Amino acid sequence: MWIGSIRLIVHTKNAANAGTDNVVLAHVIRDSVTLVSLRLDYPNENDLERNAIRNYDYMGPTRLPRRNDQTPELPSGVGQSPMPYPGYGLEFSNGLPKHLKLQLEILGDDMWIKDNVDLYVRQIRQKATSFDTLAWVEDNEWTYVATWAQDFALSTDSSEGVSKLNLNLT
Repeated sequence: MWIGSIRLIVHTKNAANAGTDNVVLAHVIRDSVTLVSLRLDYPNENDLERNAIRNYDYMGPTRLPRRNDQTPELPSGVGQSPMPYPGYGLEFSNGLPKHLKLQLEILGDDMWIKDNVDLYVRQIRQKATSFDTLAWVEDNEWTYVATWAQDFALSTDSSEGVSKLNLNLT
């Protein structure tokens, strides 16, 4: 399975001091290997404020560069049609359950209280583009994967919370 796009819908708890001005990262981890780190940050707004709900979309080769799992890279200078992998995306050869983990990390001591985090993906699949041609094509629709609903406080100040929180897909 290849993931071409990731959407995280992030809810901040509706409680006093739940919002933060610190940057929060979402590390996408496959079998204990960090594939990519995504910033939960809109540069021009206070996005992790109390009771805020934001969609964070990460799409294309600049946001999700190709990270193979069990599909080997072709040697340099060797091509194949179709290629054995797409030009970008994250491969999960054994599916997502028990292999995907999101790790939230706050980069400061201004506490943030996570409410819900919802994960959606768009897969990249080989599809026939004519009677004798296959190509890698990303789905048009988002597929729901999981919701992590337990509230957690994140902060580098250990008296306020944890600096990293693992969200495992079981």
